[in-house]
Amino acid sequence: MASGTAKTMKEEATCPICLELITEPVIIDCGHIYCHSCILENIEKRQQRSPTQKIFQCPLCRTQFQRESIRPSKQLESIISNIKKMEQEYLCEEHGEKLNLFCEDDGQLICWCCERSAQHKGHTTVLAADACQSHKEKFQETLACLREQELQIKEWQRNIRKQTAKVQSENLNKRNFIECSFKIFHMVLYMEEKSYLWRLENEEEEVLKRLQEIEFQLEEQSRELNKHILELERKCQGSAQELLLQDVTDTLDRISAMVISEPEDVSLDIHTMPDFDSISHQLIKMFETDYVKVTLDPDTAHSHLLLNEDEKRATGGLPQVKHETPARFKDLPCVLGYETIALGKHYFGIYSISGPEWDVGVCQENVPRDNDMRRDPESGFWAIRRCKDYGYIALTCPLTPLSLQHVNYIGIFVDYEAGLISFYDVVTGSHIFTFPKAFFSEPIRPYFRIGEDSDLYT
Repeated sequence: MASGTAKTMKEEATCPICLELITEPVIIDCGHIYCHSCILENIEKRQQRSPTQKIFQCPLCRTQFQRESIRPSKQLESIISNIKKMEQEYLCEEHGEKLNLFCEDDGQLICWCCERSAQHKGHTTVLAADACQSHKEKFQETLACLREQELQIKEWQRNIRKQTAKVQSENLNKRNFIECSFKIFHMVLYMEEKSYLWRLENEEEEVLKRLQEIEFQLEEQSRELNKHILELERKCQGSAQELLLQDVTDTLDRISAMVISEPEDVSLDIHTMPDFDSISHQLIKMFETDYVKVTLDPDTAHSHLLLNEDEKRATGGLPQVKHETPARFKDLPCVLGYETIALGKHYFGIYSISGPEWDVGVCQENVPRDNDMRRDPESGFWAIRRCKDYGYIALTCPLTPLSLQHVNYIGIFVDYEAGLISFYDVVTGSHIFTFPKAFFSEPIRPYFRIGEDSDLYT
């Protein structure tokens, strides 16, 4: 059978819908043949759009037919089965003959006609069955090698999974240990706080008790005086015979003998007060955190900012005559701290901040100073802001609202290597905001923007 005829038969036995050899062939009124599942699916799609539809059109010629007229084609089913068998015999496309030979020079199956053609003249050919056995052995050797490699990869995967599980397990234990350890620290601090409060309460009770005792003594003296006053008033109102001159000497001696005592001085000083600065510095140092005392850099201060002599306070809204410097902010009323952070962990505080408009945070050292650019991490700024329009916000992109009512003492922690920047309300001890993990490409410095009628002290 010529290959062209086989090709034509296959085309005739191809479903017009799925373009594959027809499966379970069925014929409709117009004579066109489809896969049973394909034509049913076509009908169901149409009924989904129009549930009452009973008459359908052939997908090829648009001839109308009913679902009940669909009938199987046993003859075509037999032909398709033979086509599949023919395909399995691997006939030569050019000559339609079986591919019984293998050309070792070209590495391909050929028929006896191909062997005699000019294309394969002089080539070494062997029976396909012999070549199959030879190459099967080579494939088996290669397959064995690949399976060994597959086993090796599976072994490596098992090792990686074991290492992953080990890391997760160990880190879980470490995480639990860290959490428990810091809970102990919290408890120690809590007990230390309670200890100071109890001692303060005891001192207060002692002082108040002593003051109450002195007040009681003064009350006793006051009652004694009132008794003598009343006695003398009564005598003064009476006649000489009745009261005034009776026991006059004894009365005067007795009253004169009374001496009032001045109350002793009671110290009102309360001595139970921890040295908070010392404790804070020790705690911060214990956790390898550098306590930074920020000093404002006047060379960076905008012309509308007034800095005091010790360069710790900045007030906004007061135009100043200042010499030009490359580092000075020219767009917004901003100023940087002298201090540069390029590694390690650091803490600095803003001890007082007030007013309707301000930013506090950090920025990269070389941010532009002469344009009204965005203040967000992408631009090199990590800060929180108070503004008239939005209240308290974190300068992320987009902005993040912060649920704060009032804050004027802010602590800022910076872990340069970890890329973490966190803000805390020092008065309440509550967390305000932590920026998503950052990557610092250059040193960073404390950054502040102080609007009109606002004031900041570091």
